[in-house]
Amino acid sequence: MIRRGLGRRFRLLALDLDGTLYSSQSYVKELEEAIVRLTAEMLGVSPREAAQRLTEAKTQALTTSASLKLLGIRRSEFYDRLSRMVNPASHIEPRPEVEDLLRRIKARGVKVALHTNAGRPLALKVLSALALNPNLFDFIVTSDEAEPKPSPQGYELLLLSAGCRAEECIYIGDRAVAELRTAKMMGMFTVKVGGRESMWADLHFRDILEALRAMEALIEDSTTRMS
Repeated sequence: MIRRGLGRRFRLLALDLDGTLYSSQSYVKELEEAIVRLTAEMLGVSPREAAQRLTEAKTQALTTSASLKLLGIRRSEFYDRLSRMVNPASHIEPRPEVEDLLRRIKARGVKVALHTNAGRPLALKVLSALALNPNLFDFIVTSDEAEPKPSPQGYELLLLSAGCRAEECIYIGDRAVAELRTAKMMGMFTVKVGGRESMWADLHFRDILEALRAMEALIEDSTTRMS
């Protein structure tokens, strides 16, 4: 399976955040409940109606972040308020192995980026819970800087910031249609973490540590072959 990436020289590793760098059903539950409460507050409707409107919007937009525009909610305000309503550190444990693997990949001359649909304040809280310094990433693209996935805008910003082509980028995420499909259609090498295998993923792994170890080997092998 790993041989599917041979023949490319990778210069960028882009990572999704939620559901990719960690897995926590309890945090997902807290986050989803907070999203409904906040949507209800900002729309002036009941939580039940807010949940229904979110569900209907997501059938069109695929993600909560992209749904906010359809609901007439200002995304930056929404995520700023949401970041104060949840406590990721109560659910997510630090994973020092992730930082170690990312530093080893960076040492091979590959830039590492974070791409999330969350706003920056919430993304920073999640990184803090994971004990990952934001400075570990060469750049971070949130929904404050670009239209949320599945819009290609954030992916284009990743490539522009790294100064590379789509073919030189590895994109790791947990959602096939909502994020990997866009990356794959742009020409990126796609890796899915968790869940089922997908036609939009070149490779599939159960966990981020397994995925990063494989990517380190892939990058090392491609660098050796190209040198």
